[in-house]
Formats: sequence, structure tokens, C-alpha cells
Amino acid sequence: MKKNWFWRFLYKLHRYTGLFSALILIMLAVTGIALNHTEDLELDSQMVQSPTLLDWYSIKPSHKLKSFSTKNHWLTEVNQQLYFDHTLLSKNIKDLLGAVATNDFIVVALKDSLLLLSLQGELIEQTTFESIQNIGLDFQQNIVIKSNNSHFISQDGLISWDSYPKNKLVTWSNASAAPQPLSQNINHQFRSSILPIERVMLDIHSGRFFGYFGVIIVDISGVFLIILVLSGCAVWLKHKFRGLKRHK
Repeated sequence: MKKNWFWRFLYKLHRYTGLFSALILIMLAVTGIALNHTEDLELDSQMVQSPTLLDWYSIKPSHKLKSFSTKNHWLTEVNQQLYFDHTLLSKNIKDLLGAVATNDFIVVALKDSLLLLSLQGELIEQTTFESIQNIGLDFQQNIVIKSNNSHFISQDGLISWDSYPKNKLVTWSNASAAPQPLSQNINHQFRSSILPIERVMLDIHSGRFFGYFGVIIVDISGVFLIILVLSGCAVWLKHKFRGLKRHK
């Protein structure tokens, strides 16, 4: 009687651990296959676009947008990324300090360099200029730079620089708030460039996507898988030995 009770318990244990583990094993199998083909599926280069998933990972919109208006265009920096209107222009920049536009081009001042752009936002040239503090235009639309508390002027499209008297009038570039639709779009682009799909797959595979309890559930399913294998082997051996006895 006790022996029959044990085998009934083992059958039930095998059945229910199998049912519990099935969904977890399917999840592990699907994510494992995907991760095994990361390069083919470009999981490491494709970024998560879903606001819901980005919120789940606490990737929030940045409140540190710095924008400068130049005629009909906006230059905006967010976390060292530079945008020309809605288009990402450059990554890993050092501190956007200002931007001015002439009739022929746009000049963007960073902490240690100047970007020469076409009026359509195409990068023409980048030149080094140390310790920039601000950028502006004189009354003839020439570029004026403030650096180390001195003023310098270029009258030939950033090719050469001359000293410029401090007492002369300069219209300096000043930061201002970008239109809300523009700042929202830039923030969405910025958020959508942070989280690769590969990271999400790895977190689902390990259970970390669901937090601490997700890891525990994956661990428990691993234990159940061991029980499933051992109980399955026991049941198979029981039937195997029973079959051998019948043939004797």
C-alpha cells in the first residue's frame, strides 16, 4: 500500500512540475535561440522604441535639454548628443555653448571646437578652438568668439582669427526653450537610443526582467526541471523492470 502511494505521488509530482515548468522552459528556449543569433537578428544594434518598456527600465525623458535658436532652426544638446532640429547631428559632444547663423552657414560653438554647418544642417567642417565661452555676430554678421575672456573675430569663414575689441557691439547667442513638440521628439529619440533589444532578451532569459521574484521563479523552475528528470527516470525504470519480470 505504501509502495503504491509513493508511485502515485511520484506520478503527480512529475505531471505538475512538468506543467509548471513548461511555460518557463518555452520562454528560456525562445530567448535562448534568439540570443544565440544576436548578430544575425541585430539584437545588439536595434534599440527598444516602446515607451512602456523604457518606463519599465526607468529610462525617463531628460530635463536637461539645452537649445539655441538660429533663424528657422534649433540646435539642441541632450546628454552629450547634438540635434539639428529633429535630426541627430553628433554624439559625445562637449558642452553646447551657442549657435549663430549667417546668410551662408551656421556655426555651432562647443567647449573645445566649432562646427561649420550648411543652412540645411549638414556638417561641413569641425575646427578646434580651446576654452570657448560664447559665440556671437558683429554688426556685419562676422563670427565672434569669446575665449579666456578675450574676443576673436573671423571674417573668412573660420579660416583665420583676429583679436576683437571688447567694447564693440556683439550679439551673443543665448539659450532658450525649444518648442514643446521639438523637445518631446528629441527626448523620445534620446530615450530610444539607450536600451538594446539584446539587453531585454537577456533579462527575460534570466528572469531579471520581472525583478527579484522573476529570478526566483526561474531558479525554482530549474529545481523543478531536475525533479522532472529524476521522477521521469524513476517511472521509466519502474516500467522497464516490470517488463523484464514479465519476460522471465
